Amino acid sequence: MAALEAATQSATRLDTVRDAAADAPWTAPTHLGPIPGELRERADRLLVDQRASIRNLEDLHRETGRHLAAVRAVPSPRDGQSVYLDVSG
Repeated sequence: MAALEAATQSATRLDTVRDAAADAPWTAPTHLGPIPGELRERADRLLVDQRASIRNLEDLHRETGRHLAAVRAVPSPRDGQSVYLDVSG
């Protein structure tokens, strides 16, 4: 039960952060100049990792949508009737 409560609190914090981010969109600073040469390789790796994370999240989003569609396709029981789902045929 503690794990569920912790997950709920974490999700609530994420919602708060997301809402705050939506209210104050980020803009790149204009006064910093070009990235220093010694940081270029690290910045490139970060960019590659971020793009991979975005692709992964998009894949997970599509997969979750398919799962949700499958769950919604299962009929709801009426008047207390039992519902059986054929998962092998």
